[in-house]
Amino acid sequence: MYPWRLREPAALGRDFLWQQRLTARTGAREDSLTVAVQKKGNTLTLIGLTPFQTKAFVLRQDGTDVQFQSFVDREMPFPPRFVLVDVQRAYLALAGDATPALVGHRSWPLDGEQVDEHYAEHQLTERRFRRLDGQPPGVVRIRYQGRWPGGAPKRVVIDNGWFGYTLTVETVAETAL
Repeated sequence: MYPWRLREPAALGRDFLWQQRLTARTGAREDSLTVAVQKKGNTLTLIGLTPFQTKAFVLRQDGTDVQFQSFVDREMPFPPRFVLVDVQRAYLALAGDATPALVGHRSWPLDGEQVDEHYAEHQLTERRFRRLDGQPPGVVRIRYQGRWPGGAPKRVVIDNGWFGYTLTVETVAETAL
């Protein structure tokens, strides 16, 4: 189980709408889908679309309340809360991100985990999360490639060594709300 404490969506900053292409790999299995991600006020909504562009699921976090609704006859391979944890790990401004962008490395404990960040050319290029208790062993590694003018990373790759999956998130459109 993730020790991560879900933050309220307002912590993500400005309001936005992203269109994203997700590719998940677990072992030899690979699945892809399109997701619309909207953050408005203190509400974060993720709408997953089928290949026919109909709703597969809606995951909504309103403050601390999390709701999930599926529209397809297929179970998610992990709890919907884990999706929100991945979103926050990848996109949330963490300790000190309000300070000017760094070059190099910084590290600190957060929610029972050790966070390591790496910067190059004043941009965050990688985050790693390691459990302080070592259970499970391994790391969650997040790599960032490119930025939209509004600041969203164009491509994020999450390698989750705890649960054995890789998630590639390509933001294909970004709109400020």
